[in-house]
Amino acid sequence: MTLDELMEQPGDRLPLLTRGEAGALIALLGHLADGADENLRRAAGELQARVGMRLPAE
Repeated sequence: MTLDELMEQPGDRLPLLTRGEAGALIALLGHLADGADENLRRAAGELQARVGMRLPAE
């Protein structure tokens, strides 16, 4: 299964992360995207955007 297929799987949203964990994940995905191949860079950027949009505004 590709990363795109994994991200698009249907299902319920699950409350799995704290705000701090989500922030760390966004930072980690950004670092990963900087040194990755094209497919991994795109997937990391997409996940970074999806998680970031779901964080409540401070």
